[in-house]
Amino acid sequence: MSKETQKLHEQLNLKVIDSHSHYLSYATFQSWQVSSTALQRRIRTRTDMTKVDVPNPDEDFAQRWVKELDRYGISRIGMMVGPETWQEFADALKRFPNRFYGYANINPLLPDAEDQARYVIRELGFHGYKLYPVLNNFHTYNEEAYKIYQVADELRVPVLHHFGISIGAGVNLRYGNPLDLQPAARDFPNVKFGIAHLGAGMFREALLLFYQQDNIYVDTSGSNVWVRYIPYPSTLKGVIQKTLEAGGPERILFGTDSSMFPRGFRYDILENQLRIFKDLNVSDDDLQKIFSENILCIMGEK
Repeated sequence: MSKETQKLHEQLNLKVIDSHSHYLSYATFQSWQVSSTALQRRIRTRTDMTKVDVPNPDEDFAQRWVKELDRYGISRIGMMVGPETWQEFADALKRFPNRFYGYANINPLLPDAEDQARYVIRELGFHGYKLYPVLNNFHTYNEEAYKIYQVADELRVPVLHHFGISIGAGVNLRYGNPLDLQPAARDFPNVKFGIAHLGAGMFREALLLFYQQDNIYVDTSGSNVWVRYIPYPSTLKGVIQKTLEAGGPERILFGTDSSMFPRGFRYDILENQLRIFKDLNVSDDDLQKIFSENILCIMGEK
């Protein structure tokens, strides 16, 4: 944490909730069935990390994350959680109340997807769903996805989506257009629909949808290196400025996409984005919305 950011943090009394990170415990690594050598090679070639610690099976992984949040003064963190760690994460929610939000990764094409969607909220205490169209090969306007949105509407929980590019192998970008979500956003006006990573390269499409539908939210998570590859000159600052112009600060959620150790919480992303918002003359009240209050509203806690 730089002295400049720490001073700004203290001056604003800024409460920070990271709306989008990943809970990758020992069980997650086991489910990938990738050798340690292959994993390290993939990490080096597809991310900005030089190494990753594979969690110990006996490690209290939730406690490790709480210590990390305390280290950086982060109030709470939203975690994307795969089925292999649902039960483990449910225990973390009980042990550390008000430190985690849980988004259950749901594949709507599975025959029991509706049952899973109800189970993770009612029985495990999760707070919402994460859908991954480019990985699970579905359009968000199809019948299977609509069944998940119906459950979300019934249980009053948000649904986050990953559109656009991904570091994961085997994704199909033909399912990655955020505009696919427009019919569902229209048909389920009470559901809060999220778009991760500002569209992850599909920024124009995400921006149009953000402008069109009042129940669409975007999060700023990730390194957002896709900004380099969109077919017009831009920077993350320029992208954020356009997002503010299209929908205002009330539907923007701060996130880091933190995931693996030893890197841990991505304070560099917090620092960079805080600087960008200040450079864009975002007011202190609106900063509070982006960095904590908006996610509290989505979760019905404000």
